[in-house]
Amino acid sequence: MKKTRSALSAMLAAALLLTGCGAPAAGSTTSSETSSGSTASADSQYLCSEEPITFTFFDIFDNITFDPSWAVFQEAAKLTNVSLESSVSQSSSDETTAFNLMLSSGNLADIISYVNMSDLEKLGHDGGLIPLNDLIDEYAPHLKQVLEENDEFRKIATAEDGNIYVIPKLQSIDVAEGDFIRMDWLEKLNLEVPNTVDELYTVLKAFREQDPNGNGLKDEIPFFSRQGTKSFNDVLNLWDAHEDFYVRDGKITYGPMEDEFKLAMENAVKWYAEGLIDPEWFTRGSNARDVLLGANQGGYCNDWFSSNAEYNDKLAEAIPGFSFLPIAPVENQNGERIAHTSRVGNPGWGISAQCEDPVAAIKYFDFWFTDVGNDLCNYGVEGVTYTRNEDGSIQYTDAIMNTDKTALSELRNYGVQYRIGMIQDYAYEEAWSNDIAKEGNKMYEEGGYVYTPIPQLNGELALKYTTEEDSEYTKIMSSVTPYVTEMIQKWVLGSEDFASTYDAFIQSLKDKGIERAIEINQAAYDRYMAN
Repeated sequence: MKKTRSALSAMLAAALLLTGCGAPAAGSTTSSETSSGSTASADSQYLCSEEPITFTFFDIFDNITFDPSWAVFQEAAKLTNVSLESSVSQSSSDETTAFNLMLSSGNLADIISYVNMSDLEKLGHDGGLIPLNDLIDEYAPHLKQVLEENDEFRKIATAEDGNIYVIPKLQSIDVAEGDFIRMDWLEKLNLEVPNTVDELYTVLKAFREQDPNGNGLKDEIPFFSRQGTKSFNDVLNLWDAHEDFYVRDGKITYGPMEDEFKLAMENAVKWYAEGLIDPEWFTRGSNARDVLLGANQGGYCNDWFSSNAEYNDKLAEAIPGFSFLPIAPVENQNGERIAHTSRVGNPGWGISAQCEDPVAAIKYFDFWFTDVGNDLCNYGVEGVTYTRNEDGSIQYTDAIMNTDKTALSELRNYGVQYRIGMIQDYAYEEAWSNDIAKEGNKMYEEGGYVYTPIPQLNGELALKYTTEEDSEYTKIMSSVTPYVTEMIQKWVLGSEDFASTYDAFIQSLKDKGIERAIEINQAAYDRYMAN
């Protein structure tokens, strides 16, 4: 898990000594000053301030620094009288470094978003973010309603001490990624769609050895992934194994300590040695699909329905007969079909102790949970990025759909789906997904394949720790996590023999304190479920 926690308390203490909690953040604009671009009328139902007001905003999401010129936030400023300006340079892209620099400088932005929810809550415990509970009760009726009606949203938003410091960004559905296979290769080799993990092995073996791309070379890469540089879970999950924490029957487990992990690694080592797994799994990176599918070499992967399905359109002319279609998860050794990847949210944003007008800020947070605010952050500006059909469904304009970039890339140029407190509506993705993606998503949703027993935000556990637990847990996992990653790679690549080193691996995890880490997570999980 990514942590910067060890430095946060010291940095914040220094910051508060330098400035005092009530001091204005650098660049803050009082309500008497005019914000360019704010043209809200005095009778607007969405006004958050009678006079235009500007808040400084810290947010670097997916290496993209917040840009106040984005149309979504310009439109919001017209309606609310609230504008945002970035507290960091547009050239900034290293979020962790920028976050730590902000803390050490003593100048906290009025509104803060960050990659890690627990780090933001720690900032709240230390006095850098203010509790929002009372402000929400009094000034944020739409947000309050979501917290009352959406159990997951409330649990994610509520810190261990009962306070809400951060309004998260969550999704409205669970289905995210699914298995896709070269259907044209199956047909050429007269093979059936695999239903079990053993049948998948047979299919991948045929892909490797029987030249389905027809070029006379043994250059097919049967099993590939864009996540290889980050995770080996796409392989491990085939046997219900994991390289991180998992919940079984209400109990927290650590994947590498389970029998499923041992079985999965035994098979993974074999599959890799036989050329079924991409030899560049750990290095190829995010362009794996473009490279391997474009070269007519890739056979099977697990990835987003919306983006995987697009290759059927992109490669139709270059590869005659190209057919890359979703299939149900294959049955594991226990006869279960489980999709282990699901949509996870992001931390959203909180209000700093240096914000001069927290009432206007919480009203602004509330705006994004109104119908108008929801449409803005999910689809963009009506008439510019989208229109509505007679049945109320979304249709994106040519400015989004008819470019050489993906629809999502174009939408982000307008500020759509940036990391703020909101509920992501699947309709935004459905509107640019083709029929193959929609059917795949429907298959997984109706099949009930997605299993999400442990809360996550941005790929990190969203459990709530006490200060003492957090310090101990962070120390343990800073040693455990890189060790597990290193050993998985060594076993797969063959530089370490799995069978002869596995027992020593388990003992090493125990020596590093993994059993205590499991205890801490179990306590945090029990609190989360009882919230």
